[in-house]
Amino acid sequence: MNSLERKKVTVITKYVSGAFSESDWFSFGQLTGKLKTIEAHPRLFRAMANHDDDYGYCVAEVLDDIFSEDSNLISEVIDHFDIDLWYQQKEPEKHERIFVSSVMKNADFWTEGYLKLFISHLSENKERMSAMKKTLSNWGISAFVAHEDIEPTREWMNEVEVGLETMEVMAAVVEPGFKKSDWCAQEVGFALGRKIDVIPLRAGMDPFGFFGKYQGIQIKGKFPESVSNEVTKLLLKKPKYRKLLLQSIPKAFTQLGSPEKLQQIDLLEDWSVISDEQMKSVLEGSALSAHEKTKSRNLIARVGAFPKPKVEAIDLLAEDLPF
Repeated sequence: MNSLERKKVTVITKYVSGAFSESDWFSFGQLTGKLKTIEAHPRLFRAMANHDDDYGYCVAEVLDDIFSEDSNLISEVIDHFDIDLWYQQKEPEKHERIFVSSVMKNADFWTEGYLKLFISHLSENKERMSAMKKTLSNWGISAFVAHEDIEPTREWMNEVEVGLETMEVMAAVVEPGFKKSDWCAQEVGFALGRKIDVIPLRAGMDPFGFFGKYQGIQIKGKFPESVSNEVTKLLLKKPKYRKLLLQSIPKAFTQLGSPEKLQQIDLLEDWSVISDEQMKSVLEGSALSAHEKTKSRNLIARVGAFPKPKVEAIDLLAEDLPF
């Protein structure tokens, strides 16, 4: 086990020592497949029943044997018993260092400074989702497309889980077969459990269950670029995403060539979803060239972007005046 895994085992040990009953130990054994290891300990259940002082030591001994043999079980146990949520309430600062910071460090597939959007989709849609990911990046949205973003050397489930834990919003491509997919259903359920907004992208099927309440976008027959534009426009209408996007859009625009950048600016103006002051901030942060400023001169003038510095009048003394 590495140092972070040992810290997590320490947290599990504290939880188990204070909260476990005999039936919990039985559930733990079934979950991990280590029931024989638990039952074989000579003191564990006797110390628990008698509230002996060495019970915590017995717990640590058993857990160390189990997790040293298979450290992958650490995450399963934490998720099953909601130990991370318990620790968040008990030690919020330590929880941040152990459970949150480590996850963010592993989420290296997000573009830094962009809004994080997880796209839940059927595997056969990989090519269309990859195209959509590219067009979303033009708006400062970093999209996680599982079948594209996961490196072959990484464990698939772990990478998807990191994406789900660090996303800021989800888009679900709802089409025939989506409801029957265990992965898609679990991804949406994960988002709802985190109280993350889910944007249903209707591609021949309506959203269902608990995420049926969300406003969806009809995408059947539309190109990825058009869908990306609609998703962005919808997010800009929501204050909590508008704030993030107004920070990431200028960064994205600086990466675009003139034709694309001017096209995006025109679209943003046509949507009328941000104020003149916000548009001014976008323009000034987008590294516009002289040519781009000329093309956008009417918009620049309207919102008051790139104000010219005022020339201060020089107060000349009488003796400094020429004859």
